[in-house]
Order: sequence, then C-alpha cells, then structure tokens
Amino acid sequence: MRHGYQNQIMTTDDAKTFKLFFYPASIAVFGVSNEPRNLARNIIFNCQNMGFKGEIFPIGRSPGSVYGRKIITDAKSLPSGIDLAVILVPSRMVAETMEICGRNAIRHAVISTGGFSEFKEEENQEEKNLLRIAEKYGMRFIGPNCIGVICTNSGLCTPFNPLQTKSLKNGPVSLIAQSGGVTSQAAYHFSEEHVGFSKIISVGNKLDLDEISFIEYLLEDEDTQQIHLYLESIDQGRELVRLAKNAKKPIVVFKSNITPTASKVAKSHTAALANDDRVVDGALKQAGIIRVQSIHEMTVCAKALQLPPLKGNRLAVISLSGGFAVILGDACEKHGFVCPELPAQLLQKIESFRRGGVIRMSNPMDFGDVHDFKALLFAVENCLALNDIDGMILSLMYEPDMGKMFGAEGDFIEMLLTLAKQICEKARKPIGLSFFAEKKSIDQINRAGIFPVFNHPVESVQGFRMLRDYTLKKTN
Repeated sequence: MRHGYQNQIMTTDDAKTFKLFFYPASIAVFGVSNEPRNLARNIIFNCQNMGFKGEIFPIGRSPGSVYGRKIITDAKSLPSGIDLAVILVPSRMVAETMEICGRNAIRHAVISTGGFSEFKEEENQEEKNLLRIAEKYGMRFIGPNCIGVICTNSGLCTPFNPLQTKSLKNGPVSLIAQSGGVTSQAAYHFSEEHVGFSKIISVGNKLDLDEISFIEYLLEDEDTQQIHLYLESIDQGRELVRLAKNAKKPIVVFKSNITPTASKVAKSHTAALANDDRVVDGALKQAGIIRVQSIHEMTVCAKALQLPPLKGNRLAVISLSGGFAVILGDACEKHGFVCPELPAQLLQKIESFRRGGVIRMSNPMDFGDVHDFKALLFAVENCLALNDIDGMILSLMYEPDMGKMFGAEGDFIEMLLTLAKQICEKARKPIGLSFFAEKKSIDQINRAGIFPVFNHPVESVQGFRMLRDYTLKKTN
C-alpha cells in the first residue's frame, strides 16, 4: 500500500516538500567509487556539467575522489538534513541505505537501483522494507528503478548515464516518464526541437510517488506551462481524469504497453501492468487529455499548444508551393478540417499582386506567383481576420537570400517570426507556420525561439488537430 498523497489536495507544505526534488541545496550520492565504470559517479558528473550550484556529497565503501570531491566512507560524518539522496547501490543494500538517510534527517530520495518487483514477480519483501523505513522517518522517494530528475532551472541532473548536459534546453514543458531511456531521449529531443523543458521526472516502479503526485505539483509550478507523460501503466485512472478535467494546463499522454508483446517487456522493465487500451483511450478523451503516439509527436503537440486556441475546423491555407497547397488540402480534410471559400473581393485584391497572373487564388492558396512581402502580409492578416476562419496554415519556402526575393530588409526570418507572433496575438487565432527548406535551415529558424515552427507543412496540420481537440474539449 503506497503511503502517498493520493486522493488528497496538495497543500502549501506538500508543494514545498516536492520542490526539494527539483531545487535541493545539497545532495548525497550513495554508491560512488573512483572506478571508471562506476555509474553513481556519472550523477556527480551530470550535475556539475549542468551547473548545479548546491553541495554534493559522494558516499562509497572505498576511499578516493571523484571530480575533485572526496568520497565519504563513513555516512555518520555526513551533515544532518541534506535535502536529497540519490541511491545507486545493490538492491540488497537499498533498505540499509534508506535507514542511514532517515537517521541523518534526509527526507527525500531518488532510488535508482533496479532489481525489485520488475525483476521478482513474487511478493517483494525488499519493497515492503523500503516503504516501512520511509514511513518510519517521514521520507518520500522516487523509484526504485529510475534515473530521477533533470531540472534545467536548477541544474540538478540525477541520471546515472553520462549526458550531454550542455545541449539541454530550458522550456515550458515538464515531463513525467516511466522509463529512464525515454527520459533521456525526451530530454534530447525536446531540446533538439527547440521546445525545451523545465523538469523531467523518471518515476520507475512508482512504489511511493507516482504521476498523480507530480501532476499535482506541476499544475502549481510557475515554470511549467504544459505537462507531458510517458506511461506504461496507469494505476490511478480516476485521479488522473479528475485532475485533467479541472486542470488549467494541458496534459499530454504517450501511453505504451498496449499489446501482449509489449506487456512482456514492460513487466520486466518497470513492473508495469497493461491496461485495456480502449478503456484508456476513452477515459483520456473524456478528461480532455491529448493522446500522442511518440516522443516526436509530443514535441509537435507542445509547439501547437504554445499557439492561441483553435476554436473550430475552418482553416485558411497559404503556401508558396502549389504542390504543398495540394498536399495541405489533403491533410486538412484527413484531420477533420475544412477550407472555406474566401470572399471574392479579397481574392481579387490578392490576385492583383501576382507577377505572371497565371495562378487563380483559392483556399488552399498557391502563393507561388507572388513575390512581395507586403502582399503576403496582407493575405495573412486579412484571411485570418475573417469571421469564418478559425486559424491559418502557412507554408513558406526558405533560402538564405529569401528576404531579397521578397524585397524585405534586415533579418527576414526574425521579422517574419515576430510578425507571425504579433498577428496571432492580435487576431487571437493560431498560425501553423512551416518552411520547406534544408533541415539545417529549419533548425536555424527554430533556434530563434521567437515563434513555434513545425518541421514540415503536414506536421503543422497534425499539431492543429491536437490543438483543436484540446480547445473544443476545454470550452465545452
């Protein structure tokens, strides 16, 4: 029986307690040695490289030093009241280590060690011992069988695999993952997509704290605007639905372990039990939770959720390529959108900007015969201002000298992204912006961080589908 905060409303004291999992002033790392293959030493490496400013105490059985810090071999010499322990010792020694933490007034722990219920299917006495000791000392812990926490705001980085911490990017998303590997990959992918993240929590076996505990905290966390979850099992479905229905922040779920084949792996991986996927899918929809199918789709959704609400199915589509205008027309219909006819007077005005006069404007609109930035701006603003248009898909070509072709001065991309942001805010309607260009150019555009940019045109429509479904569910 878990001794958590389940079925309770998080209090101010609870929030302060949970905050120490992300912003500790000091951490103790158990299981450290100066051997190159030692995993616990990587925790110290990651924290140092990510800029963690707090005190770090390495604890191990043999004397030595790691990254300029002396290994403490006598835990009795630890100062009392260290904020967080990270435990990576053999499973038979975890309970003993938790007892040491309790006696030293350490009240928060990340138990990275595996070999518990995910390894032994029978009733696990070692897990009972962990809960008993935690109850005895009033301790809270993440895990076991996890890699803990990455917090870009504090520099705390407890994974035991060495990470490229300098590449991790701060952003508005916090993610709860039931897998250490998914935690690491999500950290990289959200950063590579220039979405970034505030916090990522690897919860592992969820013996004490689970996703419900952390959702409650993140709903109140000022640095978190969106909550994303990777789950292999959902143990408290009713609580998840209750929280999501009342949440003022979007909740996104990637639920795996939906087939018998996956279930075999998940059981030995995180002690996860499969749920009936049809029931799960219906419950998530009912709660207004956005369901995605991959880590990348999480980032697509995260970009879309940074835009204004999409309150209907009616889109205006503008592309600098006739081919992509056709592709986008298919994508819009596939995802349940319509492209209404635009007013004849507006189309005639837009057509007056054409050079060759060989393309008839419609919706979707082939803008390939117009090479005038003011004309593009006119079309975007006036189409988005129409009462029967709920949002816009805008697909542009990009080359380094694109600004010259449009007669624009200065940094064309910065100007375009800034204008897109301003138009969105003024119209209170979203623009799904994408470019067809070299991948390195798209990456450069995304790096500007001014306005969300999708990787390709169809991806923007996929993002709009998730944004629309979330908006309509929350407004009904």
